[in-house]
Amino acid sequence: MLKVDKYGRVFMMSRYMDLNGNPVKKTKEDYPYSYDSFVVWKEDYQKDKSHVVYSDRLLQWDYNKFGDCCMEIWGNTGQYFYNRNPKEIETFLSKYLNKEIKLTAIMEGCNVSSGFPIWTFFYEEIED
Repeated sequence: MLKVDKYGRVFMMSRYMDLNGNPVKKTKEDYPYSYDSFVVWKEDYQKDKSHVVYSDRLLQWDYNKFGDCCMEIWGNTGQYFYNRNPKEIETFLSKYLNKEIKLTAIMEGCNVSSGFPIWTFFYEEIED
């Protein structure tokens, strides 16, 4: 990824960025079982309006509901979100949370106690 600074200089950016656009210190390649969370998708994210939920917590709160919502959206009960598109994730979260939401950002991170990936979902609640 290329970035142009205020002086017009072009330089290479890490693809592993935090919500503020800063490179993370521990990348997935360098620290495969303990990497820092990084943005995989972001649109209209506003910190002051956002709620947050973690993929592993959704599973812990209600394992069966998690599986049922996954089956309805994707036809499987996978606990991964690598190749799942944001619109479908938004639908999944709305069903799981029983309210209409607007997804604003997705981050992937690593559960350092297990080494498995987890996803952080930022969203806004849609008012009726």
